[in-house]
Amino acid sequence: MIRAIIVDDEQPSLNKLEKLLNNSGMTKVGGRFTEPMKALEFLKENKVDVVFLDIEMPDMNGIELASCIIDLQRNVAVVFVTAYNQYAVEAFRLNALDYLLKPISAERMSETLHRITEKGSLNIHQGELQVRCFGRFCVSIGKEEIKFRTEKSEELLAFLIDCRSGFISRSKILDSLWADFDGDRAMIHFNTTLHYVKKALLLSGIEISIQYDHGNYRINMDNLYCDYLQFCTFTENTEIIGQDSILECEKALALYAGEYLSGWDYEWVAGKRLLLEEKFIELLLKMTEYYKRIKNYPKAEKWLKEGLFYEPLHRELNYRLIEVLLHAHERALAAKHYDLYCTGLHKKFGLEPDAAFKKLIR
Repeated sequence: MIRAIIVDDEQPSLNKLEKLLNNSGMTKVGGRFTEPMKALEFLKENKVDVVFLDIEMPDMNGIELASCIIDLQRNVAVVFVTAYNQYAVEAFRLNALDYLLKPISAERMSETLHRITEKGSLNIHQGELQVRCFGRFCVSIGKEEIKFRTEKSEELLAFLIDCRSGFISRSKILDSLWADFDGDRAMIHFNTTLHYVKKALLLSGIEISIQYDHGNYRINMDNLYCDYLQFCTFTENTEIIGQDSILECEKALALYAGEYLSGWDYEWVAGKRLLLEEKFIELLLKMTEYYKRIKNYPKAEKWLKEGLFYEPLHRELNYRLIEVLLHAHERALAAKHYDLYCTGLHKKFGLEPDAAFKKLIR
């Protein structure tokens, strides 16, 4: 027998659907709920095969509830029950195993139940989810890159990761990602996109959840490896670079393989991109100062040039590189780099190096 529950805020609809399911001879209705939160509490303790959800409910709509249900039970089938017309339903169809238009016929219900019995269980992949935020955003497991249905799905996932396990309000998500839409339309886009994200991860066999709590959302990072998270953890917990931390420092700097979320022009990305570049350069300067102190000039030169790849006219990076070259008795190279810096500075800003910089090369 198919184990099912029904969630609908209208009691007559609950009664009709339960009768239809009981008459099918294929289903055992284990629970019927008019309040979504009570349904979630039930699902925390009881396994089911399918959940029949009304789309329009006052406290939490069916699409939002479906996302929470998938977090609790990965392999549950979701069937939307709605009075929407065919055009509106198409927007939701990809998010669920099936949908049913009211009034529901016995034949249509039978078709849905047979589809449920044919649904295979998903295999949970034992590998670690890899998320790359420096350079082009990429989500993969092993060598396989996960494909998302829409670009907005990728952006929403990146936005939740950017919040680093902290809960973020739905209103802030809507303001950041759907500022051009009014409240109701923004909510529809958000709920649909959130479901796309969860489905993409689930279909790839990944155990990771996006959690909901009183209008706030967070992503569970337990089974996730992310270059951005690793970089932030190191920079925030390491004040002094020395012999004990130098190798970890190099690993952290190597994570910065391009600007943060390269190619995305979203407003919320711009500020974070600048902040992370500043952290990268700050850490790089600390490390090269350590290498200069122990007279490992080749290492210091290598990493300073790495920083200049991203910021060719950065004053401190250029100053430190010329200083290192002079300490390494490479005066000709120092003079050549000084000339390149002067030319670039004048061409882009119409400026000359400051007095301290000029004094360095004399």
